[in-house]
Amino acid sequence: MELTRRAVGTLTVAGIAGLAGCSGSTSFSAEFAVTDNGDTGYERTGQREPTMTRTFAGQDVNITNTVTEYRKEIDLGPLGSSDVGVFAAFTSPQVKVAGQTFNPISDMSNEELAQRFQQRFDGMSDVSRESEEEVDVLGSTRTVTKLSATVTVDGNEVPVFLLIANFNHESDVVVPIGIFPQEREDEEGPNIRQLMANLTHPA
Repeated sequence: MELTRRAVGTLTVAGIAGLAGCSGSTSFSAEFAVTDNGDTGYERTGQREPTMTRTFAGQDVNITNTVTEYRKEIDLGPLGSSDVGVFAAFTSPQVKVAGQTFNPISDMSNEELAQRFQQRFDGMSDVSRESEEEVDVLGSTRTVTKLSATVTVDGNEVPVFLLIANFNHESDVVVPIGIFPQEREDEEGPNIRQLMANLTHPA
């Protein structure tokens, strides 16, 4: 799949939303997470509540996840402007069945989540770990993993960085993820970290 200028954000939302979820006779719903975008230039472009199907402890369960998406048009020089700047806050509820707690992504590392994300789309490739850092998010210090990757935008390969975290908050698993061009790291890296730090959950 080759990404158009508007497809990068859609890829992000669909990719994260597909990581976990289920539907069936018992229901669990996550609470939305949102951020204060401040002066970052990122604008909220939508919210979704994807529902998918899975069986836990022999019982069919209906899970409603949430995704809140933000995008930013970024000047890529000769390639023109593209909304390759993306921030998404994904939440998935902890499922409690037969005295046990389940969630498919709660035990995944940030790198594993990013690799899962890459596997779902042909438009992203070469995901590799760069570093880890600590960011204060929702009242605690969270581990944020920085990864490099390549996305194809209108036939052109654009090197990007991903910043991703994965942690439990209240009764949900929260996964904030940001994508931005590597050549704009000095500006967009701090913007994505600010969006993570400004998260509110439940919204």
